Amino acid sequence: MSEDEITLQEKLQLFHLVFSEEFDSIFSADIICCENCVNEFIKYWPGVYINDIDFQRYSVRISSLYSMMRFSDLISEEEFNKFSSELVCPRCNHELNGFIYPYNMPFDVPHGFEQLIEEIAKIAYETPFLLLSHVFALEVYQEISKISLITEPKFSSDTVYRARIINDETVYTAMDFLAPPKEKVGEGRYNHAGKQVLYLSEEPETCFHELRSPKKGVMIAKIKIKEPIKILDLTMQSIESNIINLIRWSSLMSSPSEGEGWHKPHYVFTRFVADCAKATGFHAIRYPSVRFEEGMNLAIINYEEYIRNIEVDEIFIFNESNTKSEVLIQKLRETLNSANSQ
Repeated sequence: MSEDEITLQEKLQLFHLVFSEEFDSIFSADIICCENCVNEFIKYWPGVYINDIDFQRYSVRISSLYSMMRFSDLISEEEFNKFSSELVCPRCNHELNGFIYPYNMPFDVPHGFEQLIEEIAKIAYETPFLLLSHVFALEVYQEISKISLITEPKFSSDTVYRARIINDETVYTAMDFLAPPKEKVGEGRYNHAGKQVLYLSEEPETCFHELRSPKKGVMIAKIKIKEPIKILDLTMQSIESNIINLIRWSSLMSSPSEGEGWHKPHYVFTRFVADCAKATGFHAIRYPSVRFEEGMNLAIINYEEYIRNIEVDEIFIFNESNTKSEVLIQKLRETLNSANSQ
């Protein structure tokens, strides 16, 4: 059959067949977003956007697909543009135009998981104490229980760090880098109001970004944990779990939004995870920073039990230029001895 004998309808059918095969071959993507729904995808999966450079940088203009696929011998570029204008986004069903964002999730996402996120968010907002009534929340608790059974206490990284924003009127001492008194503790990512949790970072730069990179820099304490602790590692470097991946990368745990004042809706599920961890024998949670893509944090959730094993070793300044100048506080050793003896 000559080209003249190929009808428009046959060309359209050929276009859809080749497009589907070529697209799968080129991108191997299980998630396709368009300009209409990419922001919604980021809302549900902030961990993907924050931590995966490939998703941030990779997008493809629809019109450029003509040269990337085997169409030149089948249809003209003008026909391609006409046919492609009838394509719809597999995620939101809007017409595809402009750019598309292909992405391959590094773990299995159950069908309807984003709706499940909405269900949990509603329970967390309206009746947070009933969170365990949701089937997925129960699965999370059961998974953390299983992980606890195969996790042994160990020493954390050689040194961890804790920071305070520089205040010209404050001379920081070792006590300033321990957890605040119970009466001053508000709701946090992994703690309820009035419950002491010590939030630490594995690198000074992570501390700096966690405090939103103040221009004057931050005062950082180098901290040593002298006894082994049982750590729930949400970075998945020690054990693989699809459920942990789901909560880590989704808005259930990775949202940088904190709410206003005392209202911290995005912290309800993370506090639930902390409760699960504490109830199943963990002393700390290791988790990726939502403000610094390379950073790792450590939350000591059994702080009162481990306070005698936490030692402030030295204090220094870390500033905007990512250089640190060590500033030993006057009579630091006396302060340390006093803090560590309490």
